[in-house]
Order: sequence, then structure tokens, then C-alpha cells
Amino acid sequence: MDIMQGIAWIQTNWSSIAQAIASVIGTASIIVRITPTLKDDHFMKRLVKFIGKFIALNNNISGVEQKKVNKK
Repeated sequence: MDIMQGIAWIQTNWSSIAQAIASVIGTASIIVRITPTLKDDHFMKRLVKFIGKFIALNNNISGVEQKKVNKK
């Protein structure tokens, strides 16, 4: 598979790729919320911001959650 075929495949399957990424993030978010530490919350926030640049996720968190994240 050359580069052009790869790009064509990504363009053709973009909705499925974005759905898979969103599913992984959703599952990880649930796991992060269950754990009591904030260390994983920081990692998840950075990951969502990074990926959000590419698939336009809404990564805003509430003010209370923002204060928790900023404390650590």
C-alpha cells in the first residue's frame, strides 16, 4: 500500500476511525472517573486536548473539575 492508497483509505473510513477513537476516549474517561486519584485525570485531560485538535471533541470541563485538576 502506497501513501496515496493509505490517504484514500483514511478518507473513506474517517467516520469509523473517529468513532473508534471516541469510544476509546469514552471508555478511558469512565475508568478515570472511577479511580480516586487525580494523576490519571491530568493524563486524560492532556490526551483529550491532543486528540480534540484532530476530531473536534468538546473537551471543556466544569469549573469544579477544573479546580481539582489545577490543585495537583
